[in-house]
Amino acid sequence: MIRTVSRAALAATSILTLSAPAFAHMVFEQTQSAPGEAFSGVLELPHGCEGAPTDTVRVTFPQGFEAAEAVEKDGWTLEVTEDTATWSGGSVPDDAHERFAINGTFASDLAPGDIVFPVSQMCGDAVLDWEPAVTLLDPALQVTVGDLVLNGAFARATLPNAPVGGGYVTITNSGDTADRLISASSPFSPDVQIHEMAVVDDVMQMRHMAEGLEIPAGETVTLAPGGLHLMFMNITEPFVEGETVPLTLTFEAAGSVEIELDVQSFGASGSHDHDAHAGH
Repeated sequence: MIRTVSRAALAATSILTLSAPAFAHMVFEQTQSAPGEAFSGVLELPHGCEGAPTDTVRVTFPQGFEAAEAVEKDGWTLEVTEDTATWSGGSVPDDAHERFAINGTFASDLAPGDIVFPVSQMCGDAVLDWEPAVTLLDPALQVTVGDLVLNGAFARATLPNAPVGGGYVTITNSGDTADRLISASSPFSPDVQIHEMAVVDDVMQMRHMAEGLEIPAGETVTLAPGGLHLMFMNITEPFVEGETVPLTLTFEAAGSVEIELDVQSFGASGSHDHDAHAGH
């Protein structure tokens, strides 16, 4: 059974602060939000501590993350204070994965940018410290079409003579019915496809979603490196960092919208240049 526990409903608990070198491999499944928006964050442990199983996970809530809650897990004890959520008493083997979830709302007066949620992963006496971040996008730079809000549109710079390029964007459906992204087009490519990454026979593979991508009612779908994305096939010119790539997205219900993808560095995650510019 999974339950949600509010930090306001639990007494403050003193948590021992430990230290260890910081790493940068634990990330939120959903990495973007905006000031004033509700946020459901899911963190996945990437591994244990050099062979030792994980027995405690503590997330520190940053300033401006309001009405914070944490999701209880069977086999774990959850303690929530004014500033932290701590799961303890469980055991995740070094080669296994486990998810831990929090909910809350980003204050409306927060400035756009990266909001870090410090995480301590404890394996007996060993501790790994992580700094997963959520990028708050500027609401003034959102693009709206029908019930859909598009934000954080970007592409990665391509290497010389690369035949393909990748495009990414966050789509929020504020309506009561689902919509579907059915096609994409750009003068940079004769064929822009919607792709997903899927594990087939223990091998990560890329699959063309010919049927399109559903945008469920009341939910946010993020196209990001390593997951759902737009693949520009046989690009006609390179994606150059600092420039933009025009893109038209067509939705089943909302219709078509023109946006521009900010071209970031080759390995960018979208956390520094997050604007989705409306086309002219």
